Amino acid sequence: MGETSTVRPGTRGVRVVMPVHNAADYVVAALESVLADLPGDGEVVVVDDGSRDGSGQLVDEIVRRDDRVVLLRNDEPTGVSRALNRGMTFENCPEFVAVAEHDDLVLPGRFAAQLAALRSDASLGAVSGEGRYLGPTGRIAGRVSVGPRTDAEFHRMRDEGREILIPHPAIMYRRDAVVAAGLYDAEFDAAQDLEIVNRLVYSAGWQVRTLAEPHVLYRIHDTSMSFSHIAAQRMMTRYIVYRNHAQLEGGAFVSFAEWREANRPDRRTRWRWYRKDTGALRYRQAGLAWLNRRPVAFAANMVAASVLHPRWVLMKLRVARGR
Repeated sequence: MGETSTVRPGTRGVRVVMPVHNAADYVVAALESVLADLPGDGEVVVVDDGSRDGSGQLVDEIVRRDDRVVLLRNDEPTGVSRALNRGMTFENCPEFVAVAEHDDLVLPGRFAAQLAALRSDASLGAVSGEGRYLGPTGRIAGRVSVGPRTDAEFHRMRDEGREILIPHPAIMYRRDAVVAAGLYDAEFDAAQDLEIVNRLVYSAGWQVRTLAEPHVLYRIHDTSMSFSHIAAQRMMTRYIVYRNHAQLEGGAFVSFAEWREANRPDRRTRWRWYRKDTGALRYRQAGLAWLNRRPVAFAANMVAASVLHPRWVLMKLRVARGR
């Protein structure tokens, strides 16, 4: 695999890493939203992960006029985890490193709030913020809010061995924490955010927090509606919970590959999961229909989701209304 880079050495206060793969329709707006909120001593490292649609060339135009942006190129796709790791380990990484998605929009105040939170509490290894969904027509709706927002909530979740996730599209790490945890694991590319946050907490001993303020517009489009993605995430989540409990109890745990082989579900369980996964997918499709102002499709998908996975729908509606 060949790799090239546009290198501009120097140390800054915060680095934002943006992995990009075939995002020509969105990457300019995404990158401009990052730059608009970036502190004066910040930098952006874009990793073009083997794009074939001209994404890299669009970023290169911004690089030529803004010396805060560095572009790294992978000749062939390596996957999101490896792209993130390359951006985080590129030379002279500052004390704090954030992630921005190639199709989302950063909201004003994100980086300042996250830097303030990390600097004020040395126990925090990562923080994030809430978000809202952005549809293809520009309509904004819903609410993205997961993870502990208080010290008490964090410790309750950790003591129970629960999976802990803070919104990845708006995450900021303390560099030493994410490096000590071992960076992203490419084996978990379908749920790399969940895996690294739990490793940060249960293996490396850091706390994480979701700040109760909006930091990102999370773009929803057809390519984010993958059923296979949901199914893969389910198995990974179950493994991570198993690993969390093993670590809390001081016991050994096997690799994901070994665990997956030993925990193949029976036919009845597969059917139950299929219903739940289909319900979760229908709920996402309902959200996309709402953002696209398609009321009939919205109603049909909501009914289907409520029948197939009512607990998921109730949980999502509670989050949308605020905890």
